[in-house]
Amino acid sequence: MMYKNTIESVIAKQDISDVIMRYARAIDRADGPLLHSCYWDDAIEEHGNSYTGPARDYIDGAMERLMKGGDVMMHHVGNIHIEFDGPFAWVETYLLTFARFSKDGEKWDTMTGGRVFDKFECRDGEWRIRHRKIALDWNRDEPMSEGWCLGLFKPEDPRMNMGEKGKGDLTYTRF
Repeated sequence: MMYKNTIESVIAKQDISDVIMRYARAIDRADGPLLHSCYWDDAIEEHGNSYTGPARDYIDGAMERLMKGGDVMMHHVGNIHIEFDGPFAWVETYLLTFARFSKDGEKWDTMTGGRVFDKFECRDGEWRIRHRKIALDWNRDEPMSEGWCLGLFKPEDPRMNMGEKGKGDLTYTRF
């Protein structure tokens, strides 16, 4: 079925897209309050076989893991498809994620392609996630191999801005 865009639907699509982008920033920087702002308090998170339950508990657990021993992580947002159904929107978002994990004392890089399926709800003019499920499409794991562009960049140089979890990251500072 073809839907005609209206000013209201275009604004709603932008609001929903902003929540998805905010989610990516929040999870990658381990910003719990920002991540909580993407979900309604009664939202449900179904994160594959690793978690199913209240989104609040999922977020709090993820923040604890990320701040304790989490390494680099990056979520890239791709196509976003939105269908409206009254105060709800059904949203499919393509994601490409990179994460580094330790296994048996060795660091591994993992790249995963997948999609998140969200049921958004608009309450008092604000769109947030009400229910989220993920679908994983492909994955590649390999031992870490970091050469910083064959030595062009030097992470130990004090002029380098290296990404980090928390408020010390460049995204939270102003220059």
